[in-house]
Amino acid sequence: MKVPFQDLGPTTNKVKSEFLKKAEQLLDRGRFILGEEVLEFEKRWSAYIGTKYCIGASNGADALYLSLIACGIKAGDEVITQGNAYNASVTAVLRVGAVPRFADISADTLEIDVAKIEPLITAKTKAILPVHLYGQSGDMGAICAIAKKHNLKIVEDCAQAHGAEFSGKKLGSFGQMNAFSFYPTKNLGAFGDAGAVVTDDELLYKECLALRNLGQVAKNDHKYFGTNMRLDPIQAEALSLKIKFLDEANTARVRAGKYYDELLAKSRSEIRPVSLTPKATSVYHLYVVILPQGADRTALQRKLSEKEIETAVHYPTPVYRQPFYKGRRDACPITDSMAERILSLPMFYGINKEQQEYVVEILGKAL
Repeated sequence: MKVPFQDLGPTTNKVKSEFLKKAEQLLDRGRFILGEEVLEFEKRWSAYIGTKYCIGASNGADALYLSLIACGIKAGDEVITQGNAYNASVTAVLRVGAVPRFADISADTLEIDVAKIEPLITAKTKAILPVHLYGQSGDMGAICAIAKKHNLKIVEDCAQAHGAEFSGKKLGSFGQMNAFSFYPTKNLGAFGDAGAVVTDDELLYKECLALRNLGQVAKNDHKYFGTNMRLDPIQAEALSLKIKFLDEANTARVRAGKYYDELLAKSRSEIRPVSLTPKATSVYHLYVVILPQGADRTALQRKLSEKEIETAVHYPTPVYRQPFYKGRRDACPITDSMAERILSLPMFYGINKEQQEYVVEILGKAL
């Protein structure tokens, strides 16, 4: 049996025919930059998340950069994120000239360990950037309390958490400015690069609108130094169509995630799934397991591949250990340890129980 790591076919097919009609209408109108398609998506996405405003952007990395700029983060400021933050999360901090500080993670949830945040706070700290990995969040209640206590901004990286909640509230509605990626493999994915920023702050919203469009507040009136970070209308069309099926797709992912949990609990292996943060829900963008100490992950992946099971690792090397990174490195022993033990199993809308049973069976035998 062949089990791919990802299969975008089921979600693509739900909107394919309608998307092609919309694309033809867009071509006939001949307006290819911003326009009504982008406005319509922005309205839909802000309503879904529960914020007042949304700014469509070129991709998730630019959405994070816009968020930090709008929050006033500048050269020399410090931004606390987590040890296993993705490259785009950290490079967004570097792009504004700020200094990333790395808090270690929970060995159970692999989300930011809130107890490790306050020891990193200095007079230069201006923001906390939690990264909602794999489809769930860390303890946003505690993070908000710390931010309020120290007068810090919160910028949420929601690139993997479309529709996930903490304490009954959608992720992306806790911080001052919050960023989403709509890379094609996301739970809500475009047919190319796309991103968005959501906020309740009208002034920051207006500034972001200008920043993403060469700093313009009106035609040829460039109030800010900005670059081209606009969302393409063709991608906005795809996203507006796919929003209608996001909850359905997320429900299916949750069902698959829970079934993996059941299968692993019944198996005799020492593999354990990533735990859920209390009060949080996961939309299972990824299904990540933690391998036993000392397991040979490379050999395990090879054995699974021989049985036509595709897996991945998110992420094998922390950003602060990547060759390009020359900045400050805070001690993150749990991050370092878990980077060697995590494995992402096949997870997508449309995966069936037979495929999951096969994956867990072969996984146990391979160990």
